Amino acid sequence: MLDPRRDLQQDSIMWELVLACSTVYKDKCIFSNLHGFRCAGAKLSIKNNTLSFRFPIDWDESTKQIMKQKYALPYVEQFKELFKFAAQYCQEHKERDYFTRDLADKGYLS
Repeated sequence: MLDPRRDLQQDSIMWELVLACSTVYKDKCIFSNLHGFRCAGAKLSIKNNTLSFRFPIDWDESTKQIMKQKYALPYVEQFKELFKFAAQYCQEHKERDYFTRDLADKGYLS
């Protein structure tokens, strides 16, 4: 699964992993909503084995709240599960696979 925002290279590899993993859910809104957030410029970061999500920086607080209510909160448990899996995967495979080797080489994994 390719990151729809390859221009945002810092977290592109993490988005590819999260988006690919999100396709296993029967509810396709999980993938669609994450994909939409990423298209808008949302970011992921990993620190202390925890993957964090940030809304696009150009969204005002009102937009963030609307998007959160409509597209994130209904799927918060699935998002948490995906982010936890992705963080664990990155830590466990950083020496062996290209997703996480790139992250480790760039200093994104502790």
